[in-house]
Amino acid sequence: MKGNKGALLSPEFVDFIKHRKNLLLIIIAVLGCAILFASVLGATDETEEGSEDALSEYKSALEGELSELLSRVSGAGRCVVRVTFSEGERLEYKGSVVIGRRPPQVEGVTVLCEGGGRDAVRREISEVISALYGIGHNRICVLKLS
Repeated sequence: MKGNKGALLSPEFVDFIKHRKNLLLIIIAVLGCAILFASVLGATDETEEGSEDALSEYKSALEGELSELLSRVSGAGRCVVRVTFSEGERLEYKGSVVIGRRPPQVEGVTVLCEGGGRDAVRREISEVISALYGIGHNRICVLKLS
């Protein structure tokens, strides 16, 4: 047994095992990085396509709801609303997993309404929009709908 044990622990054998362990660790690390990189690229492509559709739907819904709300302001009448965003939807990650979504920030709002020619109506509509989205009056445009 002593002879066998000595042969198994020869310096050449120990170097061979160490070399194989290092090689195995390098291969595992490279494969792990490749898988991580591929998953990030795949998630980005899917997220961008889905994000554009979701952003368009969100914008349409937001404009529709805001149009309906503003048309109830006294003297406003029928309203057409357009919203612009400063940036798109933001995804929150934990590792490589999406754990939440933050809606896009409203940058500006344009409102065309039948009562938009009157100062009192313009002021009230600006107040509503400013309160809802936290944007300044300089980012809100209210005009008369022809």
